[in-house]
Amino acid sequence: MSFYFFDTSALVKHYRSEIGSERVNKLFADANSMVFVSELAIVEIASSFQRLKNRGEIDEDTMNKALARFNFDTTGSLVVLGFRSDAIQVARQLVLDYKLRTLDALQMASALAFKLLSLVFVCADSNLLNAAKANGFLALNPLEESPTPR
Repeated sequence: MSFYFFDTSALVKHYRSEIGSERVNKLFADANSMVFVSELAIVEIASSFQRLKNRGEIDEDTMNKALARFNFDTTGSLVVLGFRSDAIQVARQLVLDYKLRTLDALQMASALAFKLLSLVFVCADSNLLNAAKANGFLALNPLEESPTPR
């Protein structure tokens, strides 16, 4: 069994066809894969689709369908990770150590709490991927061909 932690930058590719979607969809379809997301993704995915709608890249119906699919997945195929009590302090240190943005640091803090599962950190943000690698994760950018070693 392979365990994947998806940051929202990669997760959105499962709900909208764009560069990297094919790779993401293969991971979701693999019966030997388990996909983890932070509960923060619930807010971030809504924000991402609202932003796409505001920019005129998608219409309201498309946004609502994507969010409905995501909501359905959070009750079944996705494992939603809650924040541990130390997440804020861990995220604060990640901001200082790796110059991460606030929400990226919170995503990483969520993944770090479950690092013993040997999660593959899936993300389309190079700065966050570098921080993931520095913290011992195998990092996968859906825009690239193969995972980047720890």
